Amino acid sequence: MELKQLNTDQLHQLISSASIGVEVDFCVGSIPPEHVLYRSVQHAQSGKDEIWSLPYMMLLHNHVVGFCGFKNEPNAGEVEIGYNVAEQQQGLGLAKSAVNKLCKVAFNSGLVENVVALISSTNVASLNVVKANNFVFAGGVVDDDNEELEKWVLNLNKVSS
Repeated sequence: MELKQLNTDQLHQLISSASIGVEVDFCVGSIPPEHVLYRSVQHAQSGKDEIWSLPYMMLLHNHVVGFCGFKNEPNAGEVEIGYNVAEQQQGLGLAKSAVNKLCKVAFNSGLVENVVALISSTNVASLNVVKANNFVFAGGVVDDDNEELEKWVLNLNKVSS
């Protein structure tokens, strides 16, 4: 499984036609919700660095099995991630691999000391992904939508090579 970041043209194509102009097949359910894609567009248009604003495709043998990315630019050495995998591709370790690769991107930037994932306590699959990547539970938080979530953190100094 590899990560391939979209460019701005591909992001706009994906929003308008569920295609990106290159030869890949999208698994059903692999494309993130529209609000996530529009957030990426807004970040890119506001001049935020592409590394933080544009989503990454999870590619497996020319099939897009999901997406992942950063929810914003790093702030005070911390950046939040998000990810989704098509339902029929879940349970294969793809999200675990994608999160691992995304954390490496964040830490290699030199701007990040902590990668954060905010997860519902009922989302067992996502909780397993962060646990498998050595994230540590850091308490509960309430997000902007007034949803109670668990905060999981991976610290740069706790990453194994």
